[in-house]
Amino acid sequence: MTGHPLNVSQQKKMNIRAAKLSDKSQIKDLMKSSSGVWQKDWRENAIEIALINAGDCALVVEENGMIIGFASFHDCGFRAYLSEMIIAESEQKKGIGMALLQEGEKILSERGCCLVVADVFPPAVGFYEKDGWGIPTSKLRSKMMESEMRIR
Repeated sequence: MTGHPLNVSQQKKMNIRAAKLSDKSQIKDLMKSSSGVWQKDWRENAIEIALINAGDCALVVEENGMIIGFASFHDCGFRAYLSEMIIAESEQKKGIGMALLQEGEKILSERGCCLVVADVFPPAVGFYEKDGWGIPTSKLRSKMMESEMRIR
């Protein structure tokens, strides 16, 4: 995927592009800059693992060499999954998040995916609903597992 220029209302030119491993430090800083996003139980190499697993479905929004947005979509075969999405707090409500979300959806759709699911924090529900996201027919469940690495 080549960079996709993004023009949002009276904003500077931005670029949506595939994330690279060399972006991991900026992505982590972005995630840690927003309260409640970076989880204390995540592994230190969580971003690297996500980028490798997502491949060209991991996207960043870049402005002047700075990453201001990140989304990690995963084509799982049966369905797709959006594991994380964040826009810098100072850049929210400018259309950047919607452009990033729709770019990820486009990539997945072009691959033949017909369903994408995500864990959505309650304050963001309205954002996703504006793009046509709804409540899944299946009931999602989660389980915290013991990690051999944490036990040692």
